[in-house]
Parts: sequence; structure tokens; C-alpha cells
Amino acid sequence: MITGIVLFVILIVLILLIFFIFSVKSNNEHEQEEIKYAGSKGEEIFCNLIRSILRSDDILLNNISLSVDGKETEIDNLIINKNGIFIIEIKNYNGRLYGDADDYDWIKEKVSPGGHVFTKKVRNPIKQTKRQIYILSKYLKNNNIRIWIKGYAYFINQNSPVEDECVISDVEELDQIIHERQAKIYDEKLIHRATNLLSAL
Repeated sequence: MITGIVLFVILIVLILLIFFIFSVKSNNEHEQEEIKYAGSKGEEIFCNLIRSILRSDDILLNNISLSVDGKETEIDNLIINKNGIFIIEIKNYNGRLYGDADDYDWIKEKVSPGGHVFTKKVRNPIKQTKRQIYILSKYLKNNNIRIWIKGYAYFINQNSPVEDECVISDVEELDQIIHERQAKIYDEKLIHRATNLLSAL
């Protein structure tokens, strides 16, 4: 009789444990979906802000995938105009970031509502944009297009751990950067060639 009661209790405990595990997993997946949705909404809002500052001769391309000599990258936003090409990476990192401009990875620290501290490695966007510049520049040169390229990162939550010329604070700053007259102004034919080449990717 005691053995039957013990087995019954163990069975109940196992059922409750399985229910708890699935409940936690479901909540985590739901939370991840909400974070992903919030992140994509934030990026969409900033993309719309980028569009609001564009002038008639600016070309905006999104989600450009490149591969050169076995090196691959994907560029979020790319603006082409007579002043050159501008790469804009939008980052929606929640929590506090730790790292230096030259670090390959940064550490993201987030505190849960319960007070638990979670850390995770994230890519350093400054290093990322420099790599993108290198790959894009090589790709264009392979196609006989030589044009000035500059890369920038925008943090939706304004939580960059460093101050750097590659980190922009708002669209007004971006407006000034992409429309400030450069030492070299590129002709329309070259801009057209670059646009056609990159639009096809």
C-alpha cells in the first residue's frame, strides 16, 4: 500500500515537473519572440527616419549580401550618392554593453526583473562595419568601380560603450554626414554603375 502511494506521489511530481519545464520553455520562447519583434520594430522605425532625410539623388539599398574571396557579410542599409557610399548598421542591443572600439566582441549584460544578471557576447558593430567596408570595397574594385566608402553604427537604445566617429547618435547627424561635401564628388555614371551592381545582389 505504501509503495503504491509513493509511486503515485512520484508520478504526480513528474507530471508537475514536466508541466513546469514546458511552461518555462513556452514563456522563454514567447519572450524571445517579443524581443525579436521589438527589435525589428525599432529597426523599421529608424529605417523610416533614414528615408525621411534622403534627397532626390540619394539611393537607399537594404539587406545587401556580399561574398568576396570566401568572406561573407550582410549590410543592413547602404546609401549611395555623389559623396560616396555609406554603410549604416542598426543595432538594437538591450542592456548594458562593455567593450572597446578595437575588441572583436563586446559583452552585453542584462538584469532580469528577478535580479539575475545575464551576460552574452555580441559582435562589435564598429569592427563589423570596418569588415563590411573592406569586403564591399574589394567587391566594387573587382568590378572596376573605385568609390569612397564609410561605415557607421546606430544604437537604438543609445547604449554604445564607446564614443567613436563611426557611432552616430541620431538621423540629424547622419543627414550631415551623408550630405556634407567631400573632397571628391563622383559623377552620375559611376553612381549609376555602382547602384545597378549592388541592386542586383
